[in-house]
Amino acid sequence: MPRPFFALPFICFILLILPGCNAFKHGYTWKKAVNQYHVVRGDGNSSGDKRLDYNKNFHHHSALADFLNCNCNNRGLPGFIYEYQTPAKCRGIKLYYPSLDSVFVFEEPRKGQLQSVLKESRKMAEDERVAFEKLKK
Repeated sequence: MPRPFFALPFICFILLILPGCNAFKHGYTWKKAVNQYHVVRGDGNSSGDKRLDYNKNFHHHSALADFLNCNCNNRGLPGFIYEYQTPAKCRGIKLYYPSLDSVFVFEEPRKGQLQSVLKESRKMAEDERVAFEKLKK
C-alpha cells in the first residue's frame, strides 16, 4: 500500500477532533476577536459569550478561569470584553463590569505560558463607558 493511505486515517482523526478542542476554537477565532469589543449577553450565542467561554477553557488553570468561575460578590458575567496582544506577544483580556463600574485586566505573564493572571483592576474610563453604550445599540 502506498504511504499516503497510512496518513489518511490520522488526518481524518485530527479533522474530527480539533474542532471540539478549546485551544483550537480559541486560536481559530483569535484574529477576528483581537482588538475589538464584544458584548456578553449571557445566552451563549453572542460572540462575546463564545470568546469568554473559549478564554475560560483555554486558560483553565489560571486566575482568569478562577475569577470567571467564582460566584462571589454577585459579580456575574461581564457586560463586555476586549481582547488584545501585548508588546511581548502575550494574550490579554479586559473584562468590563458596567454595573460595578469596574475593569479587570488579565494577561499571560510570558509568551507561551497560558496561565493568565490578574494584572490590574480599576474603575472604567469615560471612553470605555462610551464604547459600551455604542455596543448596546
